[in-house]
This record gives sequence, structure tokens and C-alpha cells, in this order.
Amino acid sequence: MIKKIFFLILLFSQQSCGYEAMYLKKINLNEKIQSFETLGDKRINRNIISSLNLKKQNKKIGYKLIINSSKTLQTISKDKTGNSLIYKTLVTVKISLIDKEEILKEKVFNQQFTYNNIKNKFNLSQYQKEIEANLINKIIDEIIIFLTI
Repeated sequence: MIKKIFFLILLFSQQSCGYEAMYLKKINLNEKIQSFETLGDKRINRNIISSLNLKKQNKKIGYKLIINSSKTLQTISKDKTGNSLIYKTLVTVKISLIDKEEILKEKVFNQQFTYNNIKNKFNLSQYQKEIEANLINKIIDEIIIFLTI
């Protein structure tokens, strides 16, 4: 009996805690953003635009969004013969939100990943693409939080 009462109290106290899933409410950024401009890496920019559901519009009211992205692949370590042992992939995205030629918000998002070399170059290139996609998805999550707040 005591366990049932405790369970009911616990259940009712959790309903009013204010927790809400982050992606439960899809915020339509098209209503807020009149235009956007992309600079840098086209693949990263396409992923960001498609994830944010941005479309070209000719509205007079709203903000201008500037997305500047880049990807760098660095060799961290080499062996005695000069072959790469460890790589680092760094994805950087700079977001600027502009209203009437005035910068309202601006932030740089960085994600990086370090990994060992793979002898099979095809497998290495596939692995690098997976890493890049994962880093871009992390940055997109941060951008969504940044733009909705």
C-alpha cells in the first residue's frame, strides 16, 4: 500500500516539472528569416539549410542569416617513413543573424574528431565522410538551439 502511494506521489510530481523535449515543437525558422547567404564548404551548407528547412523567399520583414563553413583535415602524427598515423577533422561554422545591417547574434561552432589512419584508402575515405557527417549533425543541433533561444 505504501509503495502504491509513493508511486502515485512520484508520478504526479513529475508531471509538473516543465520538462519538454527539445525537438517536440518544430520551430519554423522561415517565418523569422527573410533570406540567407552561404559561404565556404557547399556540402556543409547544404546539410545545414536542409536541416533548418530554409527556403529562398522574397519577404520584406525578417532577419538575414549568413552561414560561413569550413572543413580542415590535419595530419597530427607521422611515422618514420612519412606516412600519416593520426588525422584530425575539424568542422567550423560561423552563423550571423543580421537585422537591417546590424548584427544581432553571431557565433562560431567548432567540432573536431581525432582518429587513426586506416591502410585501406577507400575505407579511410568512407570513415572520414561518416565522421564529417556526425560532426555536422552535432553542429546543426547547436545551431538550432542558438537560433531558437
